[in-house]
Amino acid sequence: MQFAVPTRNHRSSPFLFSSVSRQFIRRRRPLYLVVLVTVLDRKKYSAEYLEKVIENRKEYAEAHGYGLFIRDLTDYDMGTAPAGWARIPATRHAMSLFDESEWFWYLDQNSIIMNPSLGIQSHVTAQRRLGSLMLRNVPIVPPDSVIRTYRHTPPERIHFILTQDHDGLNPGSFLIKQGSWARYFLDVWMDPLFINYNFRRAEQMALEHIVQWHPTILVKLALIPQKVINSYPTLPGQEGSYEEGDFVVHFQGCEASGRNCEKEFERFWEKRGRSMKR
Repeated sequence: MQFAVPTRNHRSSPFLFSSVSRQFIRRRRPLYLVVLVTVLDRKKYSAEYLEKVIENRKEYAEAHGYGLFIRDLTDYDMGTAPAGWARIPATRHAMSLFDESEWFWYLDQNSIIMNPSLGIQSHVTAQRRLGSLMLRNVPIVPPDSVIRTYRHTPPERIHFILTQDHDGLNPGSFLIKQGSWARYFLDVWMDPLFINYNFRRAEQMALEHIVQWHPTILVKLALIPQKVINSYPTLPGQEGSYEEGDFVVHFQGCEASGRNCEKEFERFWEKRGRSMKR
C-alpha cells in the first residue's frame, strides 16, 4: 500500500468561486498547515502491525485536519544503507507534494501517538510555546560536546525541531519547516559521502556531524525536551521515559537483539488515547 492521504480540507475557503482567484487563495492559505510523514518497512514487519501504525496516523491527522504522507521503504532506493536513511527522501518527497504546507512532522514507524488531543501548533511550533521549550546553550552531543545550541536564537527563526537522548540527536520524531533552507538541509544530510561513510549510528551520526560543523544549520535548529515529542518506553537506563499523558512513545532501538518492536508496540497500543474526529 502506498498513499499520500489528504485527510480533510479543513482550511477550504467559501470564496473559491468568487472574484478572488483560486491561485491567490491557495498561495495565502495552505491546504494543510502540518503534514505527518511515516515510512513503513513491509518486509520486516507484519501486515497486522503496520495496519495499526496506519490507523494511528490517520486517526490523528483526521482529528487535527493535517495532511498524511505514508510511503513504503522500498519506494526509496537506499542500496545497502540502513533503513533509517529513508526518512530523508521521504520527508523531501512529502514537501514537494504538499508544497504549500508549513510544517512536516516525521515520525518513525515504531512509534505510537499516545495523546492525540495535542496539536502540533499549540504543543510545539507556536512561537511563544517553542520559545519556552528551546534548550539553549546545551551540548549537541551530550554530555560535553564543544558545540552547543545558540543562546539567543529567536523561535521565529527556527526551521528544524528535534530532541536528543543520552546518545545524542535522535531524528525518530522531528519537525521541519517548508522552504529553501529545509531543502538545502535535507540535501546536505542525504549527501552520498555521509551515506557511504558507515557511521556507527548511520543517519543519526551524520546529522550530528553536519549540525556541529555547519553554522547555517545549527542556527536554524531547536532542541526541545525529549518527552515533548519523543518519549521512550520505560526501560532501565533510558531517560525521557514515557508517562501517561505524553504525546508520543517511540520504541527507539527495538530492533536490537533481545527486544521485539511489535511486542513493545502492543504493550502500549490499548493504552493510547483516541481522537474525536472533526
